[in-house]
Amino acid sequence: MHGAANAAGTPLVVALDHVAPSPAPGAKVRTPATIDAALAGDLAKRLGRRLEATEQGPADLRLTKVDAGNAPPSMTLIPVPYRVVPMAIMRTDSDIRRWEHLRGRTACVAADGAHVGDVERRHGAVEIVHPTLTEALVSLRTGGCDVLVHDSALLEELLRLPEWKKFSRRLASRQEATLAILVPDRDESTAARVREVVGAWKAQSFTASLVKAAVRDIAWEVYVEQEVPDCH
Repeated sequence: MHGAANAAGTPLVVALDHVAPSPAPGAKVRTPATIDAALAGDLAKRLGRRLEATEQGPADLRLTKVDAGNAPPSMTLIPVPYRVVPMAIMRTDSDIRRWEHLRGRTACVAADGAHVGDVERRHGAVEIVHPTLTEALVSLRTGGCDVLVHDSALLEELLRLPEWKKFSRRLASRQEATLAILVPDRDESTAARVREVVGAWKAQSFTASLVKAAVRDIAWEVYVEQEVPDCH
């Protein structure tokens, strides 16, 4: 594996947990459920490289959810200022009060999010997996599921919007996980450059700005999908 920070002219190969396929011609544009790809793109840009994202195969770096304190062997873990903590939201008149109440109830999740399988495994919910967060949120609003489970950072931002007031009951989680960049131990130069970039992200509140932009776009997509009739 070549040093990612010093290979000008070659792409920066970043392994992501989910790489969105190219949209089909005429398909509706959907905002990703996570900020991972946006972070990878900005990282490559700040390193003066072209991003090449992959889910499998060799890579210079990996951007992934890491449980607290669990660094993989032979990898340097550089935390990103973004906690990947699940939260459930539901109608304010829901009878669900605790995570235990989700047993046998339906939970919408986004296929490109970080929580597929979690609420089913931990709490016995019946998961309904939607292709994107937009579709999952539309389903919640139209009664297609009892709750929606996604990153707390995005959902808290969404619930600031007045149109989501009726869906503002929430279940917070104590699970501790963070987004992190993993760099091979032997690639010290890349690790040093990545730390510089992450430091800049913190100083600029960059992840928070990505969350705000993503929520704004997703909320608009939900509005258009639910409220605006299809003219075709």
